[in-house]
Amino acid sequence: MASSSYSRAVTVAAMQAVFNSAWIAARELSPAKRRLARVGVIAIGAAGYAGATPDTRRAIREVRAEVESLRDKEDEPESSRDSAEEPPATPDSSFDKRRAVAIVGALGLTIAVTLGRRRLEKRWLARLARDGHAHPTRALALRMAPVAFAAELAIQIIDMHTLPDKTD
Repeated sequence: MASSSYSRAVTVAAMQAVFNSAWIAARELSPAKRRLARVGVIAIGAAGYAGATPDTRRAIREVRAEVESLRDKEDEPESSRDSAEEPPATPDSSFDKRRAVAIVGALGLTIAVTLGRRRLEKRWLARLARDGHAHPTRALALRMAPVAFAAELAIQIIDMHTLPDKTD
């Protein structure tokens, strides 16, 4: 979901950082408590997402309006349709190579960020444990919070400044 303002982008990034930190910190708990904590994180995130529905409701209304207009066009009799309309594009002619490259690039970037983040986590956790930290996983959660915040803020700002796809 794209952010509509910088304050929303910062809020979403901060919430993501808190959720990521809580998820990491739960690793230190016993299996039952860890599962309970992670279910709580998911429940809080879902409740927050459900509470932030004005953009979603507007998007759903727009989609419904488009579907209704398409149904109305489909219900028109053949004779009333303009015979000069272009035939529908075949799937091969509508293939956009730039869009495919962008999707592959985004997927590659996502994988690289995930692997890099996991490598950073392992390195920091090993260093904390080696240095004898009393609670290395909790310290790791605190260290990873700014990383998660920065990554999510970058994603939110990029989403905020990308133009919506207006393919008609």
